This record gives sequence, structure tokens and C-alpha cells, in this order.
Amino acid sequence: MISPETSAAADMAEDTAAAWADLPTPERLPVRTMLEEFETVNVLAPLVRCSKLPFRHLVSLYETHITHTPMILAEEFSRSQQARVSDLSTSSDERGVFWMEPRRHPPRVEPGALGALEALRISDERDADDPRPPSYPPPTTVRVTKTLHDTRPTSRLPPTPTPPTQNSRLVRGALLAQMASPNGPSLADAAELIAPHIDGLDINCGCPQRWAYAEGIGCALLRKPELVADMVRCVHDRMGWEWPVSIKIRVDPDLRRTEQLVRTALAAGVSHITVHGRTRHQASTDPVSLDKLAFAVECVRGEVPTVANGDLWDLEDAHKMRRECGVHGVMAARGLLANPALFAGYDRTPVHAVENFVNLGLDYGFIFSLFHRHLAYMLESHFVKPEKTYFNALSSSVQVVEYLQTRGLDFGARRKVPMWDARRGYSLL
Repeated sequence: MISPETSAAADMAEDTAAAWADLPTPERLPVRTMLEEFETVNVLAPLVRCSKLPFRHLVSLYETHITHTPMILAEEFSRSQQARVSDLSTSSDERGVFWMEPRRHPPRVEPGALGALEALRISDERDADDPRPPSYPPPTTVRVTKTLHDTRPTSRLPPTPTPPTQNSRLVRGALLAQMASPNGPSLADAAELIAPHIDGLDINCGCPQRWAYAEGIGCALLRKPELVADMVRCVHDRMGWEWPVSIKIRVDPDLRRTEQLVRTALAAGVSHITVHGRTRHQASTDPVSLDKLAFAVECVRGEVPTVANGDLWDLEDAHKMRRECGVHGVMAARGLLANPALFAGYDRTPVHAVENFVNLGLDYGFIFSLFHRHLAYMLESHFVKPEKTYFNALSSSVQVVEYLQTRGLDFGARRKVPMWDARRGYSLL
């Protein structure tokens, strides 16, 4: 005889399964549309050697809607099969599926920050050596509707089968490739090769490393607005003017240079602009200037969406950045390395995120050095100094897994976690 409790549990399981089965097909939207139409858009920054497939998949489990590849050298990518294999790996399951809330009001700078913006203008008055032309060309209106990414079947589902509000929309996440190039033709060649696997291209105009500057890429482009514009146009000419091309920049000590770069890029037809709130010469330990970030956003004049980056360690930092800079989205780098569940509201890496990463890393065949490094970042707040020293000395994935098992982590059992991923080992049911 079946007990009433067993029967009720079976009925509940059937109702839950039916709810999942009735989900609408997730919308596939260009990144620009996501930024324009939704209230909260969270972004993983392009991270050198770190924002590879397993980590991108991990953060997409925790409300990170847009992810980036690590910076790819366009010239190497276009001429070397080995570079293409090394620099890009993707999965049909790496993009998340999210309930997203439509934007009620356009983003704007918090009233209290407007005085700071005016002060920046006064302190940065034009002089006789002003590099700007008297006026800027009008922005090129680009309707970004096209993606060459060929969607394959995916097992990803949203965190819950029912929308949080009646206005919630089910949206699939996006993957952007960030590329660095000293010229437009090489960038267009690489874009053509990578386009079937991504949702858009981002041009790196902000890498501060000396080797990058010497190669004429990254921050070397901050004071070459015409070259940046030519690169954007080259990609559009090759891929079509509806294909998304964005740029990521840093603020310049001379804000007139920032304005010149932004306005020239808009005239070339960028789809959105990401701004890092430090200058080329500032160390990562220096505080980000939200005032200068807001200035750069104001230079855009709302003509394309903007994303702010720098010193984002928790949700309050994200809220503050949105309020004070008036941006459409926020981007985290080191904050997500330390806590991949940051945008889901966790103040430090939860245990289930570590378990998920171990499974993803082993499933995808992540090389040990990066697998180990990511776990060291995530577990830093959980370890005391002797434990950090011992963990850092481990020399294989087997040793890492065995050690974490002694700490109580369980990688084989089905787990109840606050998200859904239909890959083996992840379940709400």
C-alpha cells in the first residue's frame, strides 16, 4: 500500500516536472539589446588565462549573464591553428538561462554625482594644445540584430520553473570574444573565423601590461582613436553592420582624450562601450574613480549601452556603481575569481560553487595549473595560512580532489543548490 506521504510526494514531483516542461523557449538577444532592455545585467570580464570555458560555465550558474573569453591575439588566432585550439573552447551548455526583469527607467547618474562631474569639467578646461577637433562626427546608427553563432541543443534551464514576477522574461546568456590587434585587417580575419562560436566581438583597448603596449595593442590604442575607429569599421565591413562590435577602454588622465576616443568610436558604429575606472598607469591596488567613470559614460550620451568595470567585490559595489555611474551593466574580474557566486548574493564562495567547479573542470579537462589556481582563489577566504600553504603545494588534480574530500566536499552525490544545471550531478530535484 502506498502511504499518503508517498503519494503526495509523487504528485509534487509530477507538478514540478510539468512546470519545467512548460517553460517558454529562452530568448536569444544581442548583447546590446540585453543591456538596453533589462534592469540588472552582470558581466564577467575577460581575464588573462582565467575566463576559460569551465570558469565561464561556473559563473553562468550564479547570475552572470554575459561572459568573455580571455584576451585573444587576433593576428596569432587568424594564422595559427594551434593558437585557435589553445585560445578558444566553447560548449553548447556554457551560456546560462535566466529570468530577467525588464528595465523600468533608463539608467542615469545619481544626482549627487553630478556636482563631481561638473568639477571634473572645470578642472580639465581646454587649453591651446587641446587635441580634440572642434566637433565630432555624428554617431553611426547600427541596429545590432545579427549573430552568426549556431545554437546547438542545450540542457540549461533557469533557476526556477516559474518567473519571479509577471514581467520576467526568459533569456539565454551571451558569450563575447575579446580580441587585441594593432590593425583592422587582422582583427577582421580573426572575427570571421571566430564568429560562428560567439555572440559578438570586443576590442581590447585597455590592457595595461608593458608587452601589450609595446605591441601596439591594449592601452596603446587609448590615444589612437582613428585607429580604433578603423578597426571597428573593418570588422563591420567584413561581418556586416548588424554584427556586434564593442570596445573596452580605460579612463585617460586627460579626460579630453577619453571623450575623443568615445565619440570617435561611436561614429564608427560600436555596439556598446565598457569603461574601466583606472588609468593605464594606475595599479590594481589604487581605487577606481567613479567620477571619471561617470564622465566617460556621460560622453556616450546614451547613444549605446555602457558597462562599468573596476573594484567590484560584492553586490553593494555593483549597486553603487550603477547608481553613481548611470551604466546599463556592471563587470567584475577579481571579485568573481574570489567569489564566482558574487552576483547571486553570496559574500564569499559557497561550498556548492567549489563542488560545481571541480566537476566542470574535470568534465571539460581543464589543465591542472589553471584548475588549481582557480580553486586557490575561491578557497582563500576559507583557509587559514597553513592550509593555504599545504593546498598550494598540491601537484595534481587527484591530490586536490582527495584533499577537498577530507574537508567534507562531496563531488559525486546529487546536490540541492540554488540554481539549475542539467549537466550530470546538478539538480534541484
